[in-house]
Amino acid sequence: MSPRTRFACALALLCVVAIGCGNAALDVRIEALGGEVPGVEPSEYHRPGQPCLVCHGPYKGAEPELAIGGTIFAIPAKGDDDKFTPVEGVEVTLTDSFRVTKTAKTNCIGNFYITKEDWDPGFPLQAKIDCGEGSVTRYMSTRIGRAGSCADCHTGKQDQGSPGWVYCVNEAKSPFEGPGKDCPGVPQ
Repeated sequence: MSPRTRFACALALLCVVAIGCGNAALDVRIEALGGEVPGVEPSEYHRPGQPCLVCHGPYKGAEPELAIGGTIFAIPAKGDDDKFTPVEGVEVTLTDSFRVTKTAKTNCIGNFYITKEDWDPGFPLQAKIDCGEGSVTRYMSTRIGRAGSCADCHTGKQDQGSPGWVYCVNEAKSPFEGPGKDCPGVPQ
């Protein structure tokens, strides 16, 4: 092998090592999520309120790959360590920039998602939630610009860094019951 070829190979290897080391910013976000809750298996019932697409997006590759995912809670968080009440059966309706509309319902731990296989939306998206009888349909006042995880923006209590959790009613006490012990998202 000529010196010029060796130099080209070494340079190519250096570029692969320097560029191909993953995504450090996403690695930090994944690490910050912590481990699974003991007694809750990874499934559509795990990690309510966390950014689903950090792992279920193209980078981490967890199955299924999601187009959008999130959690709906009963009432807004008041403090950082609030206990949350997820709401089952909330109808989440999303419409993309091509006017394609998809609907998903929340499960017993409040999670909903649409897989990338079922929908590859054209951002931005419009969103609305219908929490059922006795509640008002809530429309998101802004568009979802590009993040498929609701928790990329909606985390914990409302403050200057977050609009807060996505919730059904703006009341001090939840009119919704929490998940039963038979919900796979409740630690056993």
